[in-house]
Amino acid sequence: MAYIVGGAGVSHSPQLSIEPGGWRAHGDLEQPHLKELNLPSSPRTPEELAREIEFRQMEARHQACQEALERTRDELLEMKPDVLLVVGDDQRELFLDDIMPAVAIFRGESLDDRPPGMEVYPKTMESAYEYYHAGEEETYRTVPELGQHLVEHLVENGFDIAQFSEQPTGRSLGHAFTFIYRRLFEGLPRLPLAPIMLNTYYPPNQPTPRRCVELGQGLRAAIESWDSDLRVALIASGGLTHPIIDEGLDRGLLSALERHDHEALAQIPVAGLTEGSSEIRNWIVVGAALEDATAKVVDYIPAYRSTVGSGCGMGFLTWTRSL
Repeated sequence: MAYIVGGAGVSHSPQLSIEPGGWRAHGDLEQPHLKELNLPSSPRTPEELAREIEFRQMEARHQACQEALERTRDELLEMKPDVLLVVGDDQRELFLDDIMPAVAIFRGESLDDRPPGMEVYPKTMESAYEYYHAGEEETYRTVPELGQHLVEHLVENGFDIAQFSEQPTGRSLGHAFTFIYRRLFEGLPRLPLAPIMLNTYYPPNQPTPRRCVELGQGLRAAIESWDSDLRVALIASGGLTHPIIDEGLDRGLLSALERHDHEALAQIPVAGLTEGSSEIRNWIVVGAALEDATAKVVDYIPAYRSTVGSGCGMGFLTWTRSL
């Protein structure tokens, strides 16, 4: 049977690849959009937020993020995985309004990064673009046997799973998946990808936190029943809270993951899982799948970039299973 070696949760925010001097510019650019979204105000006071966006503070936060990325990568490499099963969201990259599945599993031979071009991103993200997309089309090798097995096992056990084996014309593998290879494992040989795609962003069919717990448990059983000797690492890509940082929600999530408190995870209020914060669902799935692993927070860095409390709660957590 396949063996789950452990895994990790990692943020994929562009701020990880933008120098701290550019954080303020990115935050200033987004503020008109934030007003349109009508998001809750930051729990931080104006005085606290002013201190958070002083250059020295942002520089320290940026450095802490780089160190956390490196430690997370190193711990994953020590697990010696053969396959990366990445749970991520699709932000209108592979799926549009013609079909927006709650949970989708790919069972084909490969998926392509079809770069959209820097012009679709804000100018402030220019230095981060290369960590989301290549300069030209690139192919990611996938694991069709595992994809097929996951679909069959999950359906047999009560999950309604969307599946596909051909990439939609003109659409690209999403940045939640490419980031893992282009930034977290930058410059290293690419392991095969097994993508699990959640609709975290778009109403009305986002999985609830409780369903994410159940899906994680179902994935665990499916992987371990796969007739293979491959070593599988699970990765939750994205989050934590953004564009408005809620440190209380982030720290509560990380604590529940470390304690393997599935009931606390299942009861996270859906109202707090909007916009980028919705990617917390990916972490819940992986945490539930790794319920017997040792969970350790590598670091949590609230990376603010504006006086309205926008930024990204950068989370880094690893799960290690003893052999």
